[in-house]
Amino acid sequence: MGRKAVLFGFWLLGYTLGFFAWVLRAPVLSWIVNFGFSEEIAGALITGFAGSIVMLVGVILWSYLTYRP
Repeated sequence: MGRKAVLFGFWLLGYTLGFFAWVLRAPVLSWIVNFGFSEEIAGALITGFAGSIVMLVGVILWSYLTYRP
C-alpha cells in the first residue's frame, strides 16, 4: 500500500469520524453534562475520544500493513 493511499485512508477515517461526532454531538453532550461536567469539558472529552480512536485504528492498520514475519 502506497504512502498516498495510507494518507488518504487516515484522512477519510478522520473526516468520517468527525462528521458523525458533529451529527451526534447534541445528545452526547447532554448525556455527558448529566454527569456534572460543563459543556466545555464534555466537548473536550468527545474530541479526545474521537482523536484517540483515529490514532488507535491508524496504528493498528499501520502495524498490520507493515508487519512482515
